[in-house]
Amino acid sequence: MSTLTKILATTVIGAGAIAGWSYLKNLKTAGAELEIVPKAAIHSLSWNGLTIRLDVLLKNPTNGSFSLIAPFIKLLYKDTTVGSSTPVNKEFKLPAHGELMIDNIMVQIPMSNVFSVVFTLIKALTAGEATTLTVRTITTINLGIIKLPYENKQDITIKK
Repeated sequence: MSTLTKILATTVIGAGAIAGWSYLKNLKTAGAELEIVPKAAIHSLSWNGLTIRLDVLLKNPTNGSFSLIAPFIKLLYKDTTVGSSTPVNKEFKLPAHGELMIDNIMVQIPMSNVFSVVFTLIKALTAGEATTLTVRTITTINLGIIKLPYENKQDITIKK
């Protein structure tokens, strides 16, 4: 192999590596810019348990479109997990500079025992008090070549 061929091959491989690294860096940035806006409402409330309906608005402020797996939701009350949604293996497309609403995500919170934090939560809601819950949203962003886990935590206030 001539010296010119070796130099040309090294240049092409180097340029490809730089382009690949730049592409992956931009994809990771697109995933990091995902914004999640949860809305919660009480679907049903009784002394047997609580069902909360969540609507999740996903916002993509970047130039790249991507797809993601339906979000898995965990609800926390006073830093204790009180309920979670059912995992769903469904993929959604989120366009560049676009929004996607995933609604009717139901979270069942059973009344396990009278000494649990759930009892305090249901008691407060039954009394008509506004209560703050933490919504932990977990999903996977599919960027084509790679898949990135994504997690977001936000506090929401609900009231009967």
